[in-house]
Formats: sequence, structure tokens, C-alpha cells
Amino acid sequence: MTLPMMAQGRRTPLHTSHRNRHCYSLRVLALLLGLLPVHWPAIADAQTPAPVEPTAPAAGEAPALDANVTRDTEVLPTEQNGPADGDPTRWTLKPPKVSGYIQVHYRHAFATGVDPNVDYGDFRVQRARIMFKGEVLPWLAYDVEIDPRAPEVTGILRDAYLAFKFVPRHSLRVGQQKPQFGYENVESSSKLYAVNRTELSDSLSRGGVTLRDVGIGWVGNLKLGDGFRIEDGITLVNGSGMNRQADDTKMKNLWGRLGLRYKNDPGDFVLRIGLSGAWGDQIDEGVDPDDPADDFLTEFKRMGSDVEIDHSWFFVSTEFVLSWDTEETGEVSASHGYYVNLVGKTPWRVGPIARYDVLGDEYKRWTFGAYYGLPEETLRLLLNYEYRQLKDDVRADDKLYVWLQARF
Repeated sequence: MTLPMMAQGRRTPLHTSHRNRHCYSLRVLALLLGLLPVHWPAIADAQTPAPVEPTAPAAGEAPALDANVTRDTEVLPTEQNGPADGDPTRWTLKPPKVSGYIQVHYRHAFATGVDPNVDYGDFRVQRARIMFKGEVLPWLAYDVEIDPRAPEVTGILRDAYLAFKFVPRHSLRVGQQKPQFGYENVESSSKLYAVNRTELSDSLSRGGVTLRDVGIGWVGNLKLGDGFRIEDGITLVNGSGMNRQADDTKMKNLWGRLGLRYKNDPGDFVLRIGLSGAWGDQIDEGVDPDDPADDFLTEFKRMGSDVEIDHSWFFVSTEFVLSWDTEETGEVSASHGYYVNLVGKTPWRVGPIARYDVLGDEYKRWTFGAYYGLPEETLRLLLNYEYRQLKDDVRADDKLYVWLQARF
């Protein structure tokens, strides 16, 4: 009895001591687990820098720009236009800005000319433009514009150039673009007050009958203060015509404009004046446009001036261009053209329009009508009546246009 009791007495203290140590360890582990949720955020916050709250700018002070955001660039909420993965040579690209417009019209011709043949009235999709604009890098942007409605005119592609922004308020354009000359030639048709451009713009203010060409251009402006700024633009392109990927003449064509703009402080009055010049060559069609052997090479020189006044109550634009064309035979022919455009404005965004344009002694046209919607608005409507005269004051068929445009 004694030995069992002694053995039992010895086992009991050993067992009790081991159990106590085990319970103590469990209590310590539970305590640590209980404290962990309290201390873990503090540990994580110590390793992660606290976000910097943006501060509001002081009164009269312009808001600070992020170092990765360039002027006229909108940063999406979920995407930053900046280095990716810490590599300064890689940049997170934003989706391009997509916009465009559609122009449709109905045209009706009147038998007012000496020619007994009269055009039938027709509906037409005049333009259907889709534009993509964006930035590849803070100093490199792109502009692409297509018109899928009429590939037979001169191709689907319109603008297609890269714009390098190394100098403030200027860009170096490389690609297909409008040559810089005058006002109406480089202005978008979506912002004009007439359905058709003037004959001056369709001939003397551009190379041939098309509006764009491939080359390089320098476009921008320089602020002078007190509302004044200098506008400058120069373009060196291939031979005349859109999509001239391979030049068909020995010269490059040089176009340029230098102007001055004034804008008052309220912003309800803008005055622009400019001088333009061009020098180059082009292939003109002969009597038979279907016979390439009948074409001939012409070297041209042109000088022009333009004035635009945009007021809250009216808009006025006018241009005058002189042209000298030298054929391969050495024969020189001179021509000129001009137009005057008057637009009335009202608080209801409607008003009258009147325009008179002349091309030498070959063409004269009066355009009367009205408009609804200012140039930048989403929906616009134009009503144009054209009174036309040909050489020696011979009447041509008058035409009526009802034109509708929507932006998207």
C-alpha cells in the first residue's frame, strides 16, 4: 500500500506541474491572439506612408497640377498618365478621345441658267467624320480623322499626324494635315455658316481641289499680353492633293500664315488678321481629264490676307488672294479671288447669313440664308440659297440647301 501510494503521490505532483505549464501557454497564446487585431493596423500603417490630403488653393491662386498631367489633359479617375512600374520610359496610355459629326443635306436646283440641263434634287450625306485624339507621351500627341461615307472622293483618311510639343503653345505636326493658308481653308466645315466653301478656298487657298497633304507643319501662337497674341503656322508638303504618299513633282509645296489676334477681357469680341503665302508646283488637268498625256505642270505663287471679327452680335470674315501660275512653256497667268461673309447673332442662337465670293472673272456667287445653332453646338441647321453667275455674267442654276449637322 505504501509503494502504490508513494508512486501515486509522485505522479500527482508531476502531472499537476505539466498541466499548469500547458494551461499557462494557452493563456499567453490567447492573449497574443487577442492583441493582434489591435496592433496589426498600427504595424501596417508604420510600413505604409499615409496618404497626403490635397489642399485647396488659396484665393486667386491657380490649382496645382500633378507632375504627370500635361496642359489640356484630363486624367481619368482610375488611370494615371504617368510612369508604369517605376520605369520612366514606360507610360500608362489613356484611351483616345473619340468625337465626330454627321452632315446631311437636301439640295434642289432651279432652272435659272442658260444650260437646259438641270441637276435633280437629291439627299446627300455630305460628311461623316470620326476623330481620335490623345497623347502617347506628355510631349507627343496624335490626331486621326476618317470619313467612311465617301471613299471615292479622295480616300477615307483625312487628318493623320503626330504632334510633338517641345515648345510651349506650339506643335510640330508630322503626317497628313491641312496646309496653313488663310482662314476658311484651315477651319473645320462643322464651324462654318455656309454649306459649301467659297470658290477661293476650293482653288487658290489650297493645292488643287483637295484640302490635305502629307508633310510636316509648325503651328502655334505666342502671347503678347493685354489680349494680344501672334499666330504662326507653316507647312511643307508633297505635291498637291490628298494622300500624296509619293510625290509626283520635283518640288515640295510651302504654305504659311502669320497673324495677330486680339481678344477683349469679357471675351465677347475677337479680332484676327493674317497674311499668307504659298509656293510650289502641281500637275493640272488638261482639256481631257481622262488623258494623262494632256496634263501639264504648273509652278504657283500665292499671297493672301484674311480678317475675322467675332462679336456677340455678329461675325464677319473676308479674304483676298492673288495667284501667279507659270506653265512649263514659261507662260504666266494671274488670277485673284475674294469673299465677304456676314453673319448676324441673336440671343436665340438663330440669325441671318449673307456671303459674296468671287474667283477672277469666271465665277460669282451670292449666298443668302439663315442658321440655327452656333459653331460649337451639338445640333445645327443651315438654310442656304445660292445665286450663281459664270463668266461674262452668264447665269447658272440657282441652288437651295437644307443642311443638318449633329456632333457626337
